[in-house]
Amino acid sequence: MRPPAIAGCIGNAVLRRDRIGESPCQVHSFKRGNELFFLKVSPAVYAPTTYSVQREAAILRWLSGRLNVPEVVLAESSDSHEYMITRAVPGVPLSARIEAGQPVLELFTAALRQLQSIPAAGCPFEAGARFRLRELDYLLGKGLIDEDCDLAPWPGLATPQDLLARLHATVPQEDLVFAHGDLGDSNVFVDKHEQLHFIDFGRGGLADRWMDIAFAHRNLREEVSAQAAAQFLYGLGLPDAPAKREFFEQLDELF
Repeated sequence: MRPPAIAGCIGNAVLRRDRIGESPCQVHSFKRGNELFFLKVSPAVYAPTTYSVQREAAILRWLSGRLNVPEVVLAESSDSHEYMITRAVPGVPLSARIEAGQPVLELFTAALRQLQSIPAAGCPFEAGARFRLRELDYLLGKGLIDEDCDLAPWPGLATPQDLLARLHATVPQEDLVFAHGDLGDSNVFVDKHEQLHFIDFGRGGLADRWMDIAFAHRNLREEVSAQAAAQFLYGLGLPDAPAKREFFEQLDELF
């Protein structure tokens, strides 16, 4: 049963399930008048992890005024679940632009720059490699890791436990910045004024600068072209760090 405040906020609105993504959280949209809202729910077993919607609500509130993010209308918990209601952001996701054959390279670059321009000093949210590995240890111990992960790109790894051991053995030295944690074309929106808006911040916090770079590079490589991905890296003006990119891609495979 939903907490009374959550139920009251939804009222008689029709909930429509959003099936995008592979998170254990459930997401539904609903309308009040002409406004669109989202209800996101995570089971209580995920409370110590980056799947926690209470964690995400805290990050979104901290980011308000620093970045274009959803407004948190309400965040509540029960014995069995955590709940968050947010107001929808304007615009369309970058995935829609990719599907329409429109350019997105500059938008990915702008998104990365906006995120990494947020001062790391004073950010209260940890999201670095060792934090995420402790999270994986917890998830594995609870039997909450998807055993059907794709290890084919990395020879010598047969099981999630193999990959976890590889990750523990290859933790990079980190250059901490504020990171989104899941920077991809479904989590960045662009409005009619070409302004960017960001959603899905459960994994946000201080992490190595190459985490978001790795995810954006992979997204461009897989959904646009290898050339666009290479141009993205070149435009950063940084020496490439392929070992870090591989580490974060491997880390993401278990989530």
